[in-house]
Amino acid sequence: MQVHTKGIILKKVKIMNDKRMLSVFTEKYGKISVAVNNGSGRGKVKSALAYKPFTLGNYELYKVRDSFRLGKGETIKSYYKIGEDVDKYFEASYVLEFTNKLLIENEPAPGIFNLLSDYFEILERRTKEYSFLTLVYQIKAIQMCGYMPQLTECVSCGKKNTDFLFYIEGGGAICRDCAQDNGLIYKSDFDIIEKIVFISRNSIRDMEKIYLETDSLEKMKSLIRGYTKYHLDISDLKSEQMFKC
Repeated sequence: MQVHTKGIILKKVKIMNDKRMLSVFTEKYGKISVAVNNGSGRGKVKSALAYKPFTLGNYELYKVRDSFRLGKGETIKSYYKIGEDVDKYFEASYVLEFTNKLLIENEPAPGIFNLLSDYFEILERRTKEYSFLTLVYQIKAIQMCGYMPQLTECVSCGKKNTDFLFYIEGGGAICRDCAQDNGLIYKSDFDIIEKIVFISRNSIRDMEKIYLETDSLEKMKSLIRGYTKYHLDISDLKSEQMFKC
């Protein structure tokens, strides 16, 4: 059966006989694995771009039961400027790998698909502090997948409107009366929970002109990465090593 869908390449893997498997995030089918024949992605520049990262493409696929084979692809929008800036490239690579880990195979996620498209568009325009946009993307993606931490009341006693810490193992806010002194309770000297709530209640487009101080941003990144590691088993991404180089 021949099908057509918009998609974004998440990952490309070479297999035997110079063939490739693509992990493609599609608008219709969610994340799928697609077999690519030799010669696909060559030829005209517009067609070739559809097989590269940071590109929104339109793909012709052949579906046989639960497997897909790529027919052809055409570029809808190439966010080529991301690849021209090394810092933007690192951030976008991290987001692709994070998304690939987050999504469940063959499960449509149209909200995250649109979020990823918006992320590329805004990242291409943004002139500084790219990692804040990545943080916003992670929080919004976690929220859309139903893994958002509980932030408005204590995860232990249910108390509201109090001074909260962030309890990673418990999955959200915890009041000081219930807090235990262990490494998974995140203590901060600024309103980190309020900032996460603010991001969760606004679109990624609303965040385009917002920036954070470096110290606050680094603390929020550490918290969210600790949370996704514990609750979603997303950690040790290869793209994270690029930030350390």
